[in-house]
Amino acid sequence: MVRKSLLVLGVCFFVIWGLAVNCRAEEFSLQLVKDKVNAAVKLFESEGEASYPKFKDINGPFRFANGEGYIWIHSLSGIMVMHSTKPSMEGLSQLDLKDSTGFPFIAAMNQLVEKKGGGWVVYLWAKPGHPNEELKSSFVKIATYKGRKYVVGCGMYGVTMAQIKAAFPIDVVCDAAMFDNGI
Repeated sequence: MVRKSLLVLGVCFFVIWGLAVNCRAEEFSLQLVKDKVNAAVKLFESEGEASYPKFKDINGPFRFANGEGYIWIHSLSGIMVMHSTKPSMEGLSQLDLKDSTGFPFIAAMNQLVEKKGGGWVVYLWAKPGHPNEELKSSFVKIATYKGRKYVVGCGMYGVTMAQIKAAFPIDVVCDAAMFDNGI
């Protein structure tokens, strides 16, 4: 009887654990990135700073795809107001941040959302745990809270402009060349 109870408890534990892992293991995709940014914009526009703990909650819906996906928010002046995985960036200007090619991708994100409302920015960035920069594509969208405008974003590595255009033909996709020519 005790042995049977332990067996049932063990099976229940693995079933629950498996469900928890599967809920967190969403497939990281371009569509998921867009969906999370759109949801984050709605939450931020309704709650402002009170939404930050929800974005940072490692078990919450805005830390997803086994931790690869996360949200950040910066102001149009370039101040990082919330970063889910790098709180050391918060309160600091990121406007002059450039990739190794000299592309000012934060400035490009700002220009893109101001002119188009949102879209994709493709740049080089060091992937956590990797020594070199890799191609990163971030979806950014403008958000307004208490009359101020912000950039809400999320990115993923290893995605090309061609892949974004194939998935979302009408989305604006900006890289260094497009930025240099005025989005």
